[in-house]
Amino acid sequence: MKTLLYVLSFSAIFAVSTSNAQSQEKCNFDCTLIKHLTSIQSRNYELLESTITPDKEMTFILPNGQYFEDPLTFKKLIKEWFADTAWTFEYKIIRKFHSNSLGYALLLIDYNEADRNGKPYHLDHYLSLVFQKKGERWYLVHDQNTKTQLKK
Repeated sequence: MKTLLYVLSFSAIFAVSTSNAQSQEKCNFDCTLIKHLTSIQSRNYELLESTITPDKEMTFILPNGQYFEDPLTFKKLIKEWFADTAWTFEYKIIRKFHSNSLGYALLLIDYNEADRNGKPYHLDHYLSLVFQKKGERWYLVHDQNTKTQLKK
């Protein structure tokens, strides 16, 4: 519930600030992190894309261990994922910190699909996100998903 309230309040603030492109450029690490997570929950590809590095390299690791270094591949996979609307993505921020140029967040993800191969699918996993500051903006440069077995 706390996460939902934070996302909703951020969404209202972000909606106002996006009307001014200069405000968007001054989004700090925390703002960029929430923008990134909000874009996933709302399946807003354009918003998510604004948080991804413009460089030619970024690391992306799926829960099954697949490894990619190309932000174009990351974007393609995200677009395909967002096209499917039968999933939910809830998160809890476990730890975060940032310096003047790098920011890190560790999240616990509760991921669910209504139907995967004829039955419901659930995955608890950790998500590690690393953002780098370039100029006045923060960009995602590393996204790593790691399965976990939570005791419920």
